[in-house]
Amino acid sequence: MFLANNTQKLAVRILESHIREGRVASAYIFSGSGAGVDVAEMSGERHSEDIKEEFATAFAIALLSGSSRLFDAEETSITKRVWDHAHPDVKWVGEDEEKNTIGIGSVRAISQWSSMKPFETSWKICVVLVAEKLTEDAANAFLKTLEEPPKNTVFLMLVENKHNLLDTIQSRAFEIRLMPMAIPSIPLGAGSLEALPVREIFETYPGPGLSREEVKHKLDGLMQVCREKIYRLVSGIDADSPTVNLWIEAMDLLYDSKAALDMNANQKLMATRLAIRLSRLFPTQKVVTL
Repeated sequence: MFLANNTQKLAVRILESHIREGRVASAYIFSGSGAGVDVAEMSGERHSEDIKEEFATAFAIALLSGSSRLFDAEETSITKRVWDHAHPDVKWVGEDEEKNTIGIGSVRAISQWSSMKPFETSWKICVVLVAEKLTEDAANAFLKTLEEPPKNTVFLMLVENKHNLLDTIQSRAFEIRLMPMAIPSIPLGAGSLEALPVREIFETYPGPGLSREEVKHKLDGLMQVCREKIYRLVSGIDADSPTVNLWIEAMDLLYDSKAALDMNANQKLMATRLAIRLSRLFPTQKVVTL
């Protein structure tokens, strides 16, 4: 499979690093348009017109196969059964295109299925096609499953825009953006791309008056900073630059911090731990302790 778009290449790189480093999240949002320009940007054999389904399925296959590579050329029985929607450890939700909604009954079936042990592999994957179709009741019920995800179960939600999902669902998922990102034409010196502004981050949060949700919103903003830095790097500099890996790891640390808050971790301890880990990634920056 040839990935002609830098956004797609970055998505593969992030997902492969999550598998390789044992940092697989319990939930992912694959966002981007379903067809059109994305189809033209991805050459080779296609199984679906929706690029999000291509990536989600490739990620599921890699997990079930014990591989750290996406779009591996070697086809196995696992590969075929997943693409045929016939593997017992992969549940597909929203396959009926004629239905305009995904109701609470489907979500209850997800909850029941996810509570069982894997049938053949060490992972279970739930793919929610067109997750925007979740009704309000279904979305709230699904949120409860995401709040206490079963071990070795991964939920993949496919949406054109993540903002079509509940904010609380967004906060519990790692976004994999598959649409090309417009790169702002801002003059940037090399130094500005080399380090995360740790001082700026910790001078602004978590203030004593901030709620847990406000802190998570700030973490979302910092993840966006990381994402934009990565896109600038892969668009204007060698994509194999080790700097890109540092930014990807920083984004992962921010996601882990959000997950810790979801588990009611102490905000100050979370921020201190994050500051220490970021300072190790970017030792040239001075970390402001809280």
